[in-house]
Amino acid sequence: MTRTRTNNILKKFRTGEKALGVNLTFPSWQIVDIVGLTGLFDFINLDGEHGTFSPEEIDIVCSIADGHNLTVTARVADISNFAINTYLDRGVMGILGPHINTAADAKQLVDACRFVPEGQRSWGGGRGTYYNDDGLLESPNLNREEFIKSSNKEMLVMAQLETATAFDNLDSILAVEGIDAFAWGSNDLAQSMGLPGQPLNPKVKGAEKTVEQNIHDAGRVMTFDMFSTAQVNSILLDGLRLFEENNH
Repeated sequence: MTRTRTNNILKKFRTGEKALGVNLTFPSWQIVDIVGLTGLFDFINLDGEHGTFSPEEIDIVCSIADGHNLTVTARVADISNFAINTYLDRGVMGILGPHINTAADAKQLVDACRFVPEGQRSWGGGRGTYYNDDGLLESPNLNREEFIKSSNKEMLVMAQLETATAFDNLDSILAVEGIDAFAWGSNDLAQSMGLPGQPLNPKVKGAEKTVEQNIHDAGRVMTFDMFSTAQVNSILLDGLRLFEENNH
């Protein structure tokens, strides 16, 4: 039968559960392996906007994650087809598109992530499409069309709203079909509001709260409605500080 991947985040969300994940800003297949061995988490997220991930490293992370039934998602550097395909062609099943400021940005994000008829995603030859191999993709009962349908169903598309312009354009962004969830970018939002370095400023938090309410009123969701993510950087630093405190 045709090989397909299940998105653990969407699977849990569809049954009213919240997924748990781990965020990486640097490549480490060993950390992915350790996370998988715990059996406690549903997904790995790669920060490709501010992290350092080559295509080869994404391949390795996705391969290790597959072995532990961990879904892999990524925040990409930008919403170009090339940037997004770099991740999807490796087997990543969720994309957070940064700096979504307009409906046109939102449409570009969806088109790059979803195959026709829901988008315009390009068919690649990497592990994301099982190396474009007929033996891996097709069988008498399930063919490439079924693979495309499954890929669209299991693809998690997320838009990051991180400027005052994005907030002003919220209604038109919400009108774009194919986005599953929305996220903040509090530091960049603060800068766009003339409050650099103040992501916790009441004006910033107030703007986010208003937009969050509007998103929920429209029947849409935030990423934090779907999942919670542990930050590897914070875990390492907090653990080192705790170790130092306990040994003095």
